[in-house]
Amino acid sequence: MSKLVVIVQCELVTKRCSGYNCMKAFTQRSGKMEGYPEGARYMVMNCGGCCGAGIDVKIENLEKRLLANEEKKEDVVIHLSTCICSENHHRLPCPFRNYLKKTIERRGFKVIEGTYISQTATRRRAEGIYQPFE
Repeated sequence: MSKLVVIVQCELVTKRCSGYNCMKAFTQRSGKMEGYPEGARYMVMNCGGCCGAGIDVKIENLEKRLLANEEKKEDVVIHLSTCICSENHHRLPCPFRNYLKKTIERRGFKVIEGTYISQTATRRRAEGIYQPFE
């Protein structure tokens, strides 16, 4: 059972996006955030910038904080935000998303791709304007 949900956002996108829709998806348990228990907490961090190599030190710090607070990695799920994983009005999918996922997974964390699912982006995918959500 996940007790902590971590949302990793694109650093470039955070310059214009507050992350409100990702937070809303978590609090409403909608989109890719369905099924988390009522008492689960969440936190947000950015990827560390292109090429994503900065995520490793952030995940290392998270590991240290969990250990210091007697929490387990197994109780943590890390979501790569939708702005990283799919084409949307912010940008194309991140070209480094697989690197980010592999970097996080090699430290023993479960990774889920996506957070909030926009109705507008879903419609644009159906119309062929955006590529399918991967």
